[in-house]
Amino acid sequence: MRNKGRLRLGYFPLPPSEGPRIRACLSFPPNACVLDPCAGTGAALLQVTDGAPVTHYAIELDADRAETSASFGINTLHANTIEVSGKSQQVSLLYCNPPYDFECGLWDNRRLEYVFLQHCYRWLVPGGVLVFVVPQKALDSCNRVLADRFANIQVFKLSDPESEKYDQIVIFGVRKDQSDRNSNSTQFMLRQMNWGRLSIEPLPDGGIPNG
Repeated sequence: MRNKGRLRLGYFPLPPSEGPRIRACLSFPPNACVLDPCAGTGAALLQVTDGAPVTHYAIELDADRAETSASFGINTLHANTIEVSGKSQQVSLLYCNPPYDFECGLWDNRRLEYVFLQHCYRWLVPGGVLVFVVPQKALDSCNRVLADRFANIQVFKLSDPESEKYDQIVIFGVRKDQSDRNSNSTQFMLRQMNWGRLSIEPLPDGGIPNG
């Protein structure tokens, strides 16, 4: 199956009950720009930025979902995110719930969660926040990029029945200017979580304590 078809099949929208819990963990500077590169209908991006003074941007492959996203007032580009080249360091928040699947090619066939993270993280300004919703098994492929490019990483389980069905977790991280000496220890922590040797706590309802 071609990648475009696989991207459609890998669409797992954020359950509505999870949006307010993620929103409670976030704060926004005035006039911030936020981006969802796998936007679906745009509903999740609106939930996680509810009430914030931000400008919304989105990219969505499916034409019908892109049209719905634009109807909500989100600046929406109908395109394949992996084919979009934009200026680096443009957004303050990157909310990304990518397709849960593998590439389909002659070799390599990396997980798409990694492919999207590697492609999209550069759009975040230093100090900008990543909100990354993926199945727990994606930690294995994404831990190097997360450890090298992000600080203050926190990982939580999502608890809606649909989230539990797909073992969804949410990862928060702050974009670093460059890699640092802590990246190896962060990568080890993420591996321990992926292997089940370090527990992942549920995302709290009222925001992250001291977060």
